[in-house]
Amino acid sequence: MNSLTYLTRRCPRNCGYCNLVNSEGLGPELSCPDWVKAFAILKEIGVDFNLILGNETWLLGWDLISLMQTNRVPYALYTTCPTKLFLKWYDLMFKSGIDNLSCGIDYSQSHDGIDDTALKSIDGWRGIALTKKKYPHVDCQGTITLNKQNYRHLPNVVNQLQTLKAFCGINFIHWNKDGEYDFFPTSNELKEWMLDGSDIDKIQRIIDRDILPYPNTIQNLEMLNENVFQMAGMGWHCEGDPYGGPTTDSDGSLRCCGYRKGKRTPQISIFDLADPKMIEVWKDAVHIDAMKCPGCAWSYPWMYRYWQNEDPEFGNKVFVNHAGKHIRNWSRRRVE
Repeated sequence: MNSLTYLTRRCPRNCGYCNLVNSEGLGPELSCPDWVKAFAILKEIGVDFNLILGNETWLLGWDLISLMQTNRVPYALYTTCPTKLFLKWYDLMFKSGIDNLSCGIDYSQSHDGIDDTALKSIDGWRGIALTKKKYPHVDCQGTITLNKQNYRHLPNVVNQLQTLKAFCGINFIHWNKDGEYDFFPTSNELKEWMLDGSDIDKIQRIIDRDILPYPNTIQNLEMLNENVFQMAGMGWHCEGDPYGGPTTDSDGSLRCCGYRKGKRTPQISIFDLADPKMIEVWKDAVHIDAMKCPGCAWSYPWMYRYWQNEDPEFGNKVFVNHAGKHIRNWSRRRVE
C-alpha cells in the first residue's frame, strides 16, 4: 500500500495563503521523535511507498535528516527548493542519505514570468540541476500541473527534465469543487488558470504529437492515454480507496487523502493504527469520506489504482524506482 505524509504546514515564502488555508483546525506539528514513531507504524502496517509533502519539508533541517535516516519505507520527498534554504541544506541532505528530490516545475527553463508559480519553477530547475550535477545518484522528479497559463510549456518541460536525467510527472489543475478540498481555491478564484474546452483540445494535440511518442521519462504515461476532458474536469474517482495507506497530517491526525480531510478520518490518529483493531476502523472512515468526494484527477491515486489492477509488483517499482514499461533507465534507489 502507498501512503502520504504532510511533515509540516509552515511556508518559507511567507505568502500567507498556505498558512491561512492549510493549517485550519490542526494541532501543533509532531516532533521528530513522534515522526520516527509514526514512520515505524507505517512500515509495520505494510506501507511500501510514502509520498512526503509539506508547505516545505526542508524547513525541518536536521530533524528531517534524522527522521529519514530512521525511515525504512521508500519515499518521494517534495521541496520547493527556495534558494537560501536549498543552498544551506542540499549538501547535508544528500550526503546524509536522502536520495530523492521532487518538486513542482510548471514552466520551462526559458520562461521569464514573475508570478509565484514561475518563481517556484526557477527554484525547482536550479535545485534539480545542482543536485544532478553534484549527486547524480539522487532520484529527481519535476511535476508540471497543467493550466491555461502553462500547458504550452509541456513539451519543453518534459524534454528539459529528460536532458537533466530527471523524471516528469503530469497533473491537471484542481479546484475546490464542494468546499472540502482544503488545498485548493475555488474555480472563480482561479479564473485566469482554469482550462476551457479549447485549451483541452490543444492539450490533447500536444500529448498526441509531442508526449506519447517520446515517453522516456514520464512517470504517469498511462494516465495520458485516458480521456483528457475527464481528467481536466476532475472527473476520475478512487472509489473509496485513494492509495491503500493512510494520509498523515502534520499534527498526526489522519486525512481521507492528500486533497481532502474528510469528516470521519481526522478523528483517528496515526498512532491509533498501532492497534491492529483500528485498521478496519480507519479504512471504513476513509471509504465513507472518499465516497462523498465528487472526484479528482490526481496522478498519485490514479497510478495506484491502475497498477493495482494491471501489475501490483511492477507498480511498486513505478513508485520506488520511477519504473515504466516505456522507460529505458529506471532509478536505482536503496530499498530497505
